Amino acid sequence: MERGGSGATCVSGADAAPSSLTSILRDVKDRHAEDWEELARREPYFAVLTSEGSPGVEGSQIATAAFLDTGEEDIASLLSAITSLLGRDMAMGSALDFGCGAGRLTLPLARRFTTVVACDVAPTMLKHARQNIENAGLRNVTFLGPGLLAEQPPRHFDFVCSLLVFQYIRPATGYEIIETLLDLLAPGGVAALQFTLGPRGRNLRRLACWTRRRWGMAPDARGAIPHEKPLPSYAQMNEYEERVVHRRIEAAGARPVGRFAANQGDTPGTVLIIQKA
Repeated sequence: MERGGSGATCVSGADAAPSSLTSILRDVKDRHAEDWEELARREPYFAVLTSEGSPGVEGSQIATAAFLDTGEEDIASLLSAITSLLGRDMAMGSALDFGCGAGRLTLPLARRFTTVVACDVAPTMLKHARQNIENAGLRNVTFLGPGLLAEQPPRHFDFVCSLLVFQYIRPATGYEIIETLLDLLAPGGVAALQFTLGPRGRNLRRLACWTRRRWGMAPDARGAIPHEKPLPSYAQMNEYEERVVHRRIEAAGARPVGRFAANQGDTPGTVLIIQKA
């Protein structure tokens, strides 16, 4: 789960959702692991989109310098913006990369933080991420499947990062994960979580170029993508109700302190900067 591609069926935030971290993460794993594992085996370094929505780096079977450079640029810009927003330097002890994919963001985080935990639903993605970390000569990263994230101590991380992940998780589960990740945040710690926000949750069509290549489809006159079977998780996108997101943040004892635009083509995206009390 990371930049360039991976979601699910939209469910209203009022619907029932898992109540424990273990069940929440099991729900994500059961619903999305097969789709993400298929993508990881076929195209682990899937296309990265530019801010204008056009492909900036084509997908491939290898970690190209151009692909990894996008992660370095994103983390450098994000941390600089957070420092400016807070008016002080962040604590750089421990970081969590939730939905790490092949390690595009894990590498620059590991170069800056003392320790990093990288979590992803697809074992093959974690295999690629681990290899990329080893190739970079870094030894401060722990890799976990979503089930093992429940074993992390609460209030442990100085920074929690999850970019281009939540829109690929059905909101009924995603709302619970927001609160769960913020429970893992240390007092005074900061989280950067990216969402597609709206007044009500919706399931949005995804028209990234690699999706069209994968399915050989173009939108019809109504703008819908015709298909004979449900699109996989990484070809879907979900919108989150902003009021529900804020309610979950408050329930975790945290508060939004800033936001940055992070559009994906014609779909508006937002990175919320959240600080734990």
